Amino acid sequence: MFSLKKPLQRLYWNFYKSLPIRYLRAAQFRSFRPLGDGKLRGTAIVRHYWEEYLQKHQKDICGRGLEIGSNATLRRFGVTKADAIDVSSHSPEINVIADLSRADSVPENTYDCFINQFTMHVIYDVEAALYHSLRILKPNGVLLINFSSVDYYFPEGLDMGTGKPLFLYHWFTPIAVENLLHRVGLTEDNYQLEIYGNLFTRIAYEMNMPAEELSDRELKYQDTHYPVLICVRAIKGDRWQVKPPEYRDPWYPKGKPARWNSIKGERV
Repeated sequence: MFSLKKPLQRLYWNFYKSLPIRYLRAAQFRSFRPLGDGKLRGTAIVRHYWEEYLQKHQKDICGRGLEIGSNATLRRFGVTKADAIDVSSHSPEINVIADLSRADSVPENTYDCFINQFTMHVIYDVEAALYHSLRILKPNGVLLINFSSVDYYFPEGLDMGTGKPLFLYHWFTPIAVENLLHRVGLTEDNYQLEIYGNLFTRIAYEMNMPAEELSDRELKYQDTHYPVLICVRAIKGDRWQVKPPEYRDPWYPKGKPARWNSIKGERV
């Protein structure tokens, strides 16, 4: 049966991409609150960039794969043996229960690929998490991982139904990421780093402007002075062997965390 939903959606986004409307939308940046009061609208700019990156490296997404929080991305790229890791079994897709920064229980040399997406900024012991991300890969396995340079901050934490509140611990810079990669035994021969974003997309993302409202030129222009998302493709070499880092535990503030509606993709 013919549906008008997709044609109407295209008409809607094309309207918002028109030049006069784009200028009017940008004028609303002079505000103390994000557009739509922070409610999810369209595709987040960081998600747009990450999808572009995954498409570029889709040949690496094969064999037995692991993903954070869900296996939807792995399945979308055709991986038949797709595992999902999280700190609790909050979804039927989760079949590996572990804190990635304390993932000693997950066997080493297990996965051909690991999609670690939109997670490192909410992990306190980020070096330990990256160490385990590599340890559980098979030799020559591929880690596709991103690091947020800018994101929303929840002072009391965010309850996403995983068993404990999440806090935003890190906003990453490219040089901080590269130093982190070297601390877990990688060299320039083992990884490639790409930076996405510019000053406008950085501001637009913080103001909750969806990718559909930006022009291709605005999205594709890259300025390393104003990163939005840092993406890394890392290969675990045949001889990778690194001493486990000393674990560090976070301090948690008092207070009731904000709740997250996973259906609507927004804070309650």
